[in-house]
Amino acid sequence: MRVDWRFLVLAVLMAVFLAAGYITDKNVMAAVKELQDLAQGIEAAVLEDNWTYAHQLVDAFFHRWPPVRRTWDLIMDRDEMDQFDLSLARLQRCTSQQDKNGALAELAELRTLLIHVEQKEVFRWRNLL
Repeated sequence: MRVDWRFLVLAVLMAVFLAAGYITDKNVMAAVKELQDLAQGIEAAVLEDNWTYAHQLVDAFFHRWPPVRRTWDLIMDRDEMDQFDLSLARLQRCTSQQDKNGALAELAELRTLLIHVEQKEVFRWRNLL
């Protein structure tokens, strides 16, 4: 039995497509986890009124965000990335002004955006339905 070369090419392309999707999902999930951990640390520092540490963690978030954004820009809606940028800018301002309520509000928005990315952008069967 002879296999048509077109079916073989199609099978290889499908395997490459599935592998790329799997790797992309794993990278998105790893970045979401890392950013969620940073947000949780910032929240703990703000709640303890440790503004120096909170500001350091916000700076770490800012340094980690540009490479994540470049990757996510390729696979996600641009408006979501702009919301992240605006929320981070407001968070940085709140922590520099030691505004506890403002910082907690911005952290809640960031965490909601991260959950949204995790639920919407990563492959799940429910996303297909």
